Amino acid sequence: MYARALFDLALASDAVDEIGSGLVAIQDAVSANPTLADALADVSLPAEKKAAILQELFAGIAPEALAIALVSLERNGAQSLGSLVSDFDKISAAERNIVVAEVTTATPLTDAVRASLQEKLSANVGKPVALRERVDASLIGGIRINIAGRVLDGSIAKQLSSLRAALTNSSLGGEA
Repeated sequence: MYARALFDLALASDAVDEIGSGLVAIQDAVSANPTLADALADVSLPAEKKAAILQELFAGIAPEALAIALVSLERNGAQSLGSLVSDFDKISAAERNIVVAEVTTATPLTDAVRASLQEKLSANVGKPVALRERVDASLIGGIRINIAGRVLDGSIAKQLSSLRAALTNSSLGGEA
């Protein structure tokens, strides 16, 4: 319900990408900081104070994204915000005939790598691709892509995990 209304507003103001990115930034910050999530879900904290916290932390984010995120957090906490972001992305992709690829890397993508990745993924799925980027240092290096229900994991962490599993499951040693 909120996601559809927010998308319609974003579309009317030609700010779909800006609002979508803002929602993701808020969700990432709330997910990474349980203290922030608890404060924003705290019923004893006045809504004005919560709004002030969000505005201070996310000064550059679209006000529409801030307002809807705050309502979502107040109603059902961080889980509700995650559903809002997911629903907004789905509506946005469907309405604009775009495939969303969640791309996770150990360090931020450069503009050149981002453009190349977007071009190759678009050619692969036959539709324009929008990237939702996340940085996760635990990948060590490489990239993990979640697109159209498939996960392509080329991270060093995954390779090490696969190697560890292969070594654990193989018999080591010489002839018996």
